[in-house]
Amino acid sequence: MSNKSGEGQEGARVEHCPGCGSVDVRNNVYFCKGQPVKVYVQCSSCGEFVARYTLRAYTSNKTYESLLERMRFSKLTSGKRTLRIVEGFGDDIAKEYDHVLELVRTGEDQRRIEEIIAEDYSEDL
Repeated sequence: MSNKSGEGQEGARVEHCPGCGSVDVRNNVYFCKGQPVKVYVQCSSCGEFVARYTLRAYTSNKTYESLLERMRFSKLTSGKRTLRIVEGFGDDIAKEYDHVLELVRTGEDQRRIEEIIAEDYSEDL
């Protein structure tokens, strides 16, 4: 179900340049030892700053390698549980990706990213 009005539990949105409205963006990844990885999003059309994200976890199209890297820092208690995580990880990512694309296609959330984030944080208070 789409989230056109900001109501509901899920939605999706394509990142737009605040300057020219383009959806063509470039991710510039910044890393410094001891700090979280930051992604600075730049508009590919006009070069304007669009957004900055801090990464907590990262999954590439090489889902198995991404999972192994993430698990390297996790304490695992059960071999069966670990096996279930490994077996389902790539499929889960692919399904979620397809779901997000469908949400965008059928009813992209029109709120600004800042509004979506603010609403998400306000529910935690």
